[in-house]
Amino acid sequence: MGNSGLNNSKLKQQNRGIILRLLATDKCSSRIEIAKETGLSKMAATNIISEFIDEGIIEESEERIVGGKGRNPIILKISGRAPKIIGIHISGNSCGVYLCDYKLNVLKGSSFSVSGKNKDKLFGEIFKRIDAILSEYAGERISGIGVGASGPVDVRHGVLLGSSDLFGTQDIDIFGILKEKYKYPVFVEHEYDCSALAELFFGAGRDLSNFVFVSVSREVGSALISGGQLFRSESGFNSEIGHICIDINGRPCRCGRRGCLETYISTRRLEEELREKTGEELSFREFCEKYNDTGSKGFDEVLNEASGMFSEALTNSVNFSGNLNYIIGLEGRYIPERFVADLTQRVNEKIMFKRHRRVRILSSEIRKELQSSVCACAVLERVFRGDMDSLLHQGTTPFEVLSHE
Repeated sequence: MGNSGLNNSKLKQQNRGIILRLLATDKCSSRIEIAKETGLSKMAATNIISEFIDEGIIEESEERIVGGKGRNPIILKISGRAPKIIGIHISGNSCGVYLCDYKLNVLKGSSFSVSGKNKDKLFGEIFKRIDAILSEYAGERISGIGVGASGPVDVRHGVLLGSSDLFGTQDIDIFGILKEKYKYPVFVEHEYDCSALAELFFGAGRDLSNFVFVSVSREVGSALISGGQLFRSESGFNSEIGHICIDINGRPCRCGRRGCLETYISTRRLEEELREKTGEELSFREFCEKYNDTGSKGFDEVLNEASGMFSEALTNSVNFSGNLNYIIGLEGRYIPERFVADLTQRVNEKIMFKRHRRVRILSSEIRKELQSSVCACAVLERVFRGDMDSLLHQGTTPFEVLSHE
C-alpha cells in the first residue's frame, strides 16, 4: 500500500510536469488538447489544472471568436504569478545573469565582460546581479538557479573543472558557491546541454525525440537528446564533437591533439580566414549576414572548405551513433542556408546507410543573444520532468538528482 502511494504520487508529479511543458511551449492551450496529448482522462487533467490555477501557476482567459457564435473557448496559459528561474551563463569572455519565466522570456538581467583582470571577482559580480534581481522582484517564487558553463564541467557535482578561456581558472565549485549564498536549488550544466534543452522545448527540436545539437562558436561542442531527454554520460561529462579528429597530421588543438574539427570550423578560425581572404574586418555573423544571398569568391571559398571538414565529422558521428537529426546552433545559426544544404548533401553522400536513411541538418531557432536565459533550462528541465517538489528539498545535490533519474 505504501509503495503504491509513492508510485501514484510520483506519477502525478510527472503528469504535472508534462502539462506545464505543454502549456509553456505552446503545444496545448486547452483542457481538451491536454487530455488528448497526455492520454489522461478529462477529469484527471482538469484536476491537475485546477490545482495549478489555485497555486497561481496557470491562468484562464477567454479567446474571442470574431463573428462566431456560442461560448468563447477557455484558453490556458502560464500565469504571470508562476515561479521564475535565474539563469547564469559563464563563458570565457562574458557572464550573464537573467531572470526568466517558464517560457524563457527574459524579465530582468545584465551581462559583464570577463578578463584576466576581474576573474577573481567573478562571483562577486554574479552575486551583485542576483541580489539586484531578488530585490526588484521581492516576493516572487524562484524555482531555482540554472547555470550553463563553458569548458569541462562535472555536472554531477556542479564543478567547472577548468577552461583555457577562463584564464587558467581550475576546479570552480559553482554549485557549492551558489548554494552557500542562496536558498534556492542550483543546477549546473554544460552550456551546450542547456542549448540542446532549449531547442527541445522551444526551438528546432520541438518535434524531434532524438537529435544532436552542435554548437559552432569560438569553440565547437555538442549535446545529445535521446528519447526526448538530455543524454548524460556515466562520466558526467558532455560529448565533444569538436574534438573528433579529421586529420591526424592537422592543426594543433588546444586539447593537445591535432586535426580536431574545432581547429577548422570554430568561428574564431573562420573569422581569421575570412578577413584574410576578403580584407574586411567583420565578425563571423557580419560576414554571414553580408554574403547570405549574394556571396563572394573569398567568403564562398572559406565556407565551402569548412563544409567539407564539417561533413567528415558529422559523417563519423552518424556512422558511429546512427543519429539522423542535427541542429547547428549559437553562431552557427548564421551560416547561410545554401551552405547548410550543401553540408546536408555531403553527409548523405558519405554515410554508410545512405540507400536507406537520410540525415537532416537544421539551423537553430534560438538566438545566440538569449544564451543566458537558455541556461535557465538547467532548472526548467527538472520542472517539466515533474521534480517540482524535489526542487524545494534543500539537501538535494546535482549528484543525488541525477542518480535518481
